[in-house]
Amino acid sequence: MAHLTRCQRDQLAVLYQLGTQQEKIASLISCSQSTVSRELERSRPPLYDRYTAHVAQERARLRRTASYRQREHWYDNPDVLRYVVEHLRAGKSPDAIAGRMKRASPWHREHAVSHEAIYRYIWKAKEEGGCLHLHLPRKGKRPRFYGLQGASASHIPNRRDIRERPKIVDKKKRCGDWESDLVMSPRGVTGAVATFVERYSKYFRAVLLKNQTADEMVRAATEVFSPMPEERRLTMTHDNGSEISKHEEITRTLKIVVYCAEPYRSWQRGLNEHSNGLLRRFFPKGTDFSAITPQELAEAVEKINNCPRRSLHYLTPKEVFLSGIKDYAFQS
Repeated sequence: MAHLTRCQRDQLAVLYQLGTQQEKIASLISCSQSTVSRELERSRPPLYDRYTAHVAQERARLRRTASYRQREHWYDNPDVLRYVVEHLRAGKSPDAIAGRMKRASPWHREHAVSHEAIYRYIWKAKEEGGCLHLHLPRKGKRPRFYGLQGASASHIPNRRDIRERPKIVDKKKRCGDWESDLVMSPRGVTGAVATFVERYSKYFRAVLLKNQTADEMVRAATEVFSPMPEERRLTMTHDNGSEISKHEEITRTLKIVVYCAEPYRSWQRGLNEHSNGLLRRFFPKGTDFSAITPQELAEAVEKINNCPRRSLHYLTPKEVFLSGIKDYAFQS
């Protein structure tokens, strides 16, 4: 719904007193006719047929204040509170919950809550002994910076440097460009997870590995990419770990060109670093991935792919990635 400015209300008042038709008023003050009709209906004093700009402005301010107070006490509505709490417990962020409510059914839009209001409720509940903050990303703690990370590029034969990658990949304007990585078990444990995230849609895939060898990485890439249409697997950017040393086999069999980021520049695969952080919400640092079942991993990936993202206008990665694909057997 459009919100009129004080200047527009001044113009409306003059035009209305001159007897100008509502359609003409709407055109002159640059708003819809329904906005003019609604403004006159609810902002005129009840005892006489006169519209005054300063009275209308004050009434609008009072309505906004009342609406704000009502929304600040959204948790008094058990249905709204249940919706928010259930989605928090499902791993969705307050921003994702608030954004998705604005895109959902008319009921959700009517009862939409801002992410700031949800955060205020969470911290108030924490002060009173509640535990909803434990469902926030990183349990509400600030991320830590571990310094430069990477590996030498010298052990990868015929390595394609990221600087050779098509410039269109940087723009994130097409679907089919991937970033990949490994998520490790504790030191001394060979199990790991190969992760893949598509840059445009943020669609995420993960595969358990028995070990961190190049053969296992080839197997994981084949499992992820072979069911996909070729237009959804164009490039893949990895770090310089030895597990990517058989990148030429991946390119040859899957028709996806593999590039390597520059050593010690993890931000060149920033989306993958972020996605690994999402996975760590389910499997914290120290998790032995050799003890994790494929079903447990698939459930975590499904939740990540079904979480609305602000950058996707509160669509989910799954919705964006699968848009326009026919006959693709979806797997988490």
